[in-house]
Amino acid sequence: MTGIAERLARVRASIATACDRCGRDPRDVALLAVSKLQPRDAVRAAIAAGQFEFGENRVQELVAKADALAKDSVRWHMIGSVQTNKAEALVAVPGLALVQSIDRERLVTRLAEACVASGRTLEVLVQVNATGEGSKHGAPLAELEAIARMVVA
Repeated sequence: MTGIAERLARVRASIATACDRCGRDPRDVALLAVSKLQPRDAVRAAIAAGQFEFGENRVQELVAKADALAKDSVRWHMIGSVQTNKAEALVAVPGLALVQSIDRERLVTRLAEACVASGRTLEVLVQVNATGEGSKHGAPLAELEAIARMVVA
């Protein structure tokens, strides 16, 4: 089996090649390694290979990994749906850089309250369900403007 460092090198080479083809600087492209269901040792191996941006889709797993790897200057992204009762735990994650899955007003309110209580700010993206499919996550188009106004405020 190929090691994590070798796989990362191949992905970075592919990014560089794609950037070359379209005239883009590869330094402007961020690689987000999704570490869900991966053991901490695998994340440590990726860190040793120079990968410092990781995404998790479960708050509990993100909290555990971020606590264990807090000294490694990792930038964490929450990429999964967030339950409102986990807002405080999420905001407390060391190295939390971005929440990519804001999808409802109540979640914005809970995250904002947790941020105020902890004295931190938080970068977020609003996840939109543009098709209205019930099997997809994201804010319905009808609620998007209200959520966006809350996020910006």
